[in-house]
Amino acid sequence: MKTADNISEFTIYRLSIYKRCLEQLERENMKTVSSKEFASRFGLNSAQVRKDLAFFGEFGIRGMGYPIGTLKEQIMLILGLTDSVNGMKRWKTVVIGAGRLGAALLRSQDFLSAGFDLIAAFDKTPETSDYARQASSGLFESPVPVYPLKQLEETIQSASADMAILAVPVEEAQEMTNRLVNAGITAILNFVPIQLIVPSAVKVRTVDVVAELQCLAYHLHSEKLRLQAQLPKDAA
Repeated sequence: MKTADNISEFTIYRLSIYKRCLEQLERENMKTVSSKEFASRFGLNSAQVRKDLAFFGEFGIRGMGYPIGTLKEQIMLILGLTDSVNGMKRWKTVVIGAGRLGAALLRSQDFLSAGFDLIAAFDKTPETSDYARQASSGLFESPVPVYPLKQLEETIQSASADMAILAVPVEEAQEMTNRLVNAGITAILNFVPIQLIVPSAVKVRTVDVVAELQCLAYHLHSEKLRLQAQLPKDAA
């Protein structure tokens, strides 16, 4: 089995996708699936699926395919979502920015069910932030506390937070990142469209919605050009 040091980011990302697909198959009461069937069902590459899984061991049964429940459990172990002793692991996560985007993230129940506990949020105007206003109206059963930014380092360190989600304006992103790093955070999910500068020991994953839309625009444009090239010259 390869170590974490020589497994690509793309492989790890695909494992997360495989896990989600396996959960869907479980909901359909399927017990086993071949790599070919799995890839065909979810628009994946069967050779890539086999290659990715082979990095970590042999999970398939000859003539039967992959046991869905077992494979999902193994992927969760690999991703650090569970351990063999205590089961589901919990990751303490803080959200920086409680405006519109931060509020939407804080409202989501998906984090909790996936093992990520949103333990605190921080905002420069915590009492009047979008999330605080929504929470004060009684919309949430157990709202996440929103603290002023001056309490960021103290709260993160006292709570032993594991990771942070960054959802602040562009001009504030690097400063907030520096403070997170100084507070001991080594894993950041960045929703700000900016390239953050961090020490080599700090891992950043950036979610850039505009960049994703630009990729889709490229594919639409390329397909349009391809179809135009196939038209007879007098019809173009």
